[in-house]
Amino acid sequence: MKKVLLAGNSITADILYSYLKDDTRYEVIGTTVDDDYINFNCINGINSFGISQLTSLFSPNDLTIIMAMGYDNLNRERESMFFRLKELGYTIETYIHPDARIYSKKQLGEGCVILSNTVIEPHVLLGENSMIWCNVTLAHHCQVAEHCWIASGAVISGQANILRNSFVGVNATIVNKITVGELNIIGAAAMISKDTKPNTVHLSRSAEEFRYSSDNYVKFF
Repeated sequence: MKKVLLAGNSITADILYSYLKDDTRYEVIGTTVDDDYINFNCINGINSFGISQLTSLFSPNDLTIIMAMGYDNLNRERESMFFRLKELGYTIETYIHPDARIYSKKQLGEGCVILSNTVIEPHVLLGENSMIWCNVTLAHHCQVAEHCWIASGAVISGQANILRNSFVGVNATIVNKITVGELNIIGAAAMISKDTKPNTVHLSRSAEEFRYSSDNYVKFF
């Protein structure tokens, strides 16, 4: 059983802790954050340790780190923590939920998190420190670069390419052979069928309120 610290102590860490405490491969012994955030720990029952004191408390040889931070500032906060922990000598674990299905034979990037019911098809490349949430499909020959966040239900189609530090929202679809530029935000349910430029935002139109009430709708339509 590997001893791990979670990098992060807010809602993402709380969710990952819920998975990990039932995973017999791991023992979570605490969380680590920037010193200013120690008192913001939202996970009951485990301690939070400031990164400045980490090496005096835990040898890099005794545990590994699982990235458990959100996507703030286009994943730059995750990216910064990832590299600072590596500079301290810690190994960043690639966590694959037991219910995920990995068919690609290519090595997954260091520090990725792949949650339940995700399917990674053959020949997929996944860069370091990327979060792949539940029920995602990464189709054959697609590429997801480093420090990306792919939210629940998203489909990255065959041979598509997601460049670094991008966020792909819930149920978004990236059409085959499309490139999503770096530092992009792809909104929930958006369908991207053309290459996107770096540092751009692509949102799907929100559903409009229908002119009939729900009671009348079920009666007449």
